[in-house]
Amino acid sequence: MINIPPKPKASYLAKIGLPFAFMFSIFSFNMIDFNFSDFQNNLQNRKIVTEPLFNPKWQWAWDNTSSALLETIQIAILASIIGCAIALPLSFYASRATNLNKFSYFLYKSFLNLVRTIPDLFWAMMFTVAVGIGPFAGVLALVMFSLAIMGKLLSETIDSIDPGPMEAAKATGASHNQTVFTSALPQVLPNFTAYFLYIFELCIRASVILGLVGAGGVGRIIETQRIFLRFDRISPIIVIILAVVILIEQFSVWIRKRIL
Repeated sequence: MINIPPKPKASYLAKIGLPFAFMFSIFSFNMIDFNFSDFQNNLQNRKIVTEPLFNPKWQWAWDNTSSALLETIQIAILASIIGCAIALPLSFYASRATNLNKFSYFLYKSFLNLVRTIPDLFWAMMFTVAVGIGPFAGVLALVMFSLAIMGKLLSETIDSIDPGPMEAAKATGASHNQTVFTSALPQVLPNFTAYFLYIFELCIRASVILGLVGAGGVGRIIETQRIFLRFDRISPIIVIILAVVILIEQFSVWIRKRIL
């Protein structure tokens, strides 16, 4: 006979955690004044959105968004290149494997954490006030966005590199900077390239959102049409952006397969 192991008993954490999660969900719903009756009543306004949304004005969208879409791509390219270029040296200072000074490591790590904490939409609002409405503000906001992501990903990648090549370089009498440049950098360059392509994809999506606060790109057109409830013009713009993002994503996947 086959011995069937006894069914494991539910842990005390599950017995306590599930009821607590349920009660906390109810408490949260009450705190935000959520109720299903208001939700059902507000659903009656969906026709304002859905009816024009499924009657797209393709010709208008193509005639009025091609230049803005190109501007969105240009913003993403510039921001990705500048942000990742700045993040490359900072990541080595924010890694324990390549920065032996504890104070310096803490300083650079804290700076990257601070940049990553601030949302890209806030950067856009701040830069539109500082340099004015337009694509330049969008580039500056996405530079900080790219810097934050690349700094996080690359510094953690550097933490896990093989220390053997660095020790061998030090044994030959190389300085610390020479050791990092000749032994650590080559190990993370493929990852850096893959991260750059990933960040470029994110910047395409983020630049659309930044346009809503006047930071240039196709998002500015979407926000203008939303104000006038012209969802028949917004829906084809969304489809065009989706097609561009898919093409860029497939191109990035194709390149990453040949790098890694």
